[in-house]
Amino acid sequence: MLSFLKVENFAVVQTARLDFSPGLNVLTGETGAGKSILIGALNMLLKRKVSSSAIRDGAERLVVEALFSRDKEEFVLRRELGRRKSICYINGAMVPFDRLQEEAETRLNIYGQNEHVFLLNPANHAQYLDAFAENGIALKKLAAAFSELRHCLEEMNELRRRKEGMDERLDFLAYRVHEIEELGLEPGLDEELEQRAKILGSAEEILTRTSRLTTQLYEGENALYNQVTDVRKDLHFLQEIYPDLEPFSKDLEQLCGMIPDLSKYLSGVAGRVEYDEAELNQVEEKLMRIRRLKTKYDTDLDGLLRQLEKMSAEREHLIHMDMSLRDSHRKVKTALDLYQQELEMLRQRRRESALKLGTVMERELELLELPHSRFEVQISEQDVTEDTASERGPDRVEFFFSSNPGQAPARVREVASGGELSRLMLALKSLRDENRGMTSIFDEIDTGIGGKTAEFVGEKLQRISRQGQVLCISHLPQIAAFADRHFLVEKRFENGRTYSSVGILDEPGQVRELARLMAGSAVNEDVIRAAKNLREQHRS
Repeated sequence: MLSFLKVENFAVVQTARLDFSPGLNVLTGETGAGKSILIGALNMLLKRKVSSSAIRDGAERLVVEALFSRDKEEFVLRRELGRRKSICYINGAMVPFDRLQEEAETRLNIYGQNEHVFLLNPANHAQYLDAFAENGIALKKLAAAFSELRHCLEEMNELRRRKEGMDERLDFLAYRVHEIEELGLEPGLDEELEQRAKILGSAEEILTRTSRLTTQLYEGENALYNQVTDVRKDLHFLQEIYPDLEPFSKDLEQLCGMIPDLSKYLSGVAGRVEYDEAELNQVEEKLMRIRRLKTKYDTDLDGLLRQLEKMSAEREHLIHMDMSLRDSHRKVKTALDLYQQELEMLRQRRRESALKLGTVMERELELLELPHSRFEVQISEQDVTEDTASERGPDRVEFFFSSNPGQAPARVREVASGGELSRLMLALKSLRDENRGMTSIFDEIDTGIGGKTAEFVGEKLQRISRQGQVLCISHLPQIAAFADRHFLVEKRFENGRTYSSVGILDEPGQVRELARLMAGSAVNEDVIRAAKNLREQHRS
């Protein structure tokens, strides 16, 4: 609810600070005192365009600051309008106007003679019908069905989009998969090929050197093995005399044992080497192609294998796209069938409630001094398709109204006057308010009524205020008497300038203001007593 409102330099209001009650707040005052200026101040939180002429003469900026409270939380919206720019704040932090407006719209509903946009827009009529019919659960089920339908449609449309370029993509993937697959890549293959290329490229040199080494080590007459064997014999003799030579003797024995093994290994190497120019060319060509792919994909061999796996999987998916698309079509149909089932349940409730709402509204409007009015709720049911489905359903709900006998009801936005719109809104709000906890503001909703009708309006405003806070600007004592908190707006002239001020009335002050509303300047003791009785009669 709106707990506190501060206005600075708005037209004739220099400074106003209003501390509101959670229930029914009524503002009264002489004509031209500036009552509706406060509504204009709150509109600064809802409307982007505000003329700089609203800034009080002599001031540099206009400030509107509203404190909202809900449970134990407080929320502050502030807008400053200068001669050249506007600045918005939420809880002290600067924000764009759209953000401020969004927060204000969740907290304020203004219904004045010039503020009937909500009722004039047929798109909002379904909300009142659904609230009256208590369609909350049905709407949640329909919204859930629509969410599933939208998900299935998005999935199907994505498949369709991808299928449009499927042939081209398949050719592209087939080429890339083939250029990698034909190399028969395996982890470590590039290293193996590099080693094989070295062997084939050095085959002649390997054979020459292994042959020479085997001769020098073991097979020749002066082979190292024979020399070491002779040395070992001489060293063995000396070891008998010089035991310290034993470690050297052991090393020579190990060398004698190693030389035959090394010679045998080298002979095996030579036996395996065979110069093959054709194989060398094949190996070098394969290495060149692998290096080219590494450069192309900017990765190593393991990365190429991952690319192959990824592209193969995509290619397989595209090959089976038609099957996936058929499955997606079935899912959409199933989701659309469910949506239609939930919509039919909602439609049934709306049809039944539309008749009831029309009857109840005509009774309420009769109490509001519209005795011959007719009110109808017409529902135009639309065919359900993938394109027409929506969260609240595709059907159009619109209010039709007539205030004159013998005249057929027509669209509310075409035939209702400002005063009639105010009373229509009041009647709808009093039946059921789905915006529980919001602040509803009625600007001179009592225009053109009086007597018992004014009492009915007051009772309805009081009823609405028990569901959510109400601010009402009025000039009728029958309505002001219901106030939980009564504000008096006064205008005065000082030094050639006009000032408006707002104050909360205590009990005696409220009685005096009710008396003024009842009798104007001709207030006497009898009027005072009547005002006091009126106030006591309507205290809740």
